Amino acid sequence: MVSKMALIAGVVVAVVVVAAVGYVVLSGGENDNDKLTFYGSEYSWSQMVDEFGTVTVGNYTGVSLSAVLDATDFGELPSDVQNETLFQITADDGWQKNVSWRDLQSGIIVEADLMTYFPDLPGAYKVKNVVSVEYVEMGPIAIILEGASWTESAELTWDDLFEELNATSFTSSNFDYSGVRMTEVLEYAGFTDVQNATFTIEGVDGYEKTVTWASVQNGFLVEDGYRCMFTDLANSYRVRNVIRITVTES
Repeated sequence: MVSKMALIAGVVVAVVVVAAVGYVVLSGGENDNDKLTFYGSEYSWSQMVDEFGTVTVGNYTGVSLSAVLDATDFGELPSDVQNETLFQITADDGWQKNVSWRDLQSGIIVEADLMTYFPDLPGAYKVKNVVSVEYVEMGPIAIILEGASWTESAELTWDDLFEELNATSFTSSNFDYSGVRMTEVLEYAGFTDVQNATFTIEGVDGYEKTVTWASVQNGFLVEDGYRCMFTDLANSYRVRNVIRITVTES
């Protein structure tokens, strides 16, 4: 025969379970109270799922970052302006990573840890507990060793480069410029044995060029236009608004 105390305990457990289930159903999940800001517009997790659905990228399923941004004021901008926009992803602990509009078009945010995922970027771009994805002025250059951990990569701001490294005058297409040598930039970033590597330089608009070490020795980073220039290559190799240099070892 069930005792009175056991019966009461069973009722209490049932009430707690029902209340918990009801909370999850009504609130839309544990992340529903967390508001994320995208280009000035706020969304909860359930709002994003309801409005934009989910997609699977690699081993992750989440909400498309570009779909969310397209629904904000950013979606009203001309495409050429969108392609020039740099975004800063910020976590609740202050961790930040800068990405381009092109990056965002393949990126998602997943419910677990409210984490971003980009299939073509290193693991450091898996920003957890995201609080905002907002427009930002040109930020650091990420110099990435392809296939390596983030500890073998580096982020250098333009201000630091021109404060720590000596600018050099050079001539390209009959015009005089001043910039820091790319060989010195790579050495400053910790890349000292890369003579057999190739270097892919990417601008914020997705425009990119790949060069060899021979051309890197004739290359400069120029603060005007945040661009790279090479004295031995055509002007098409002048990538502007540089945000990443990927080093691929052969």
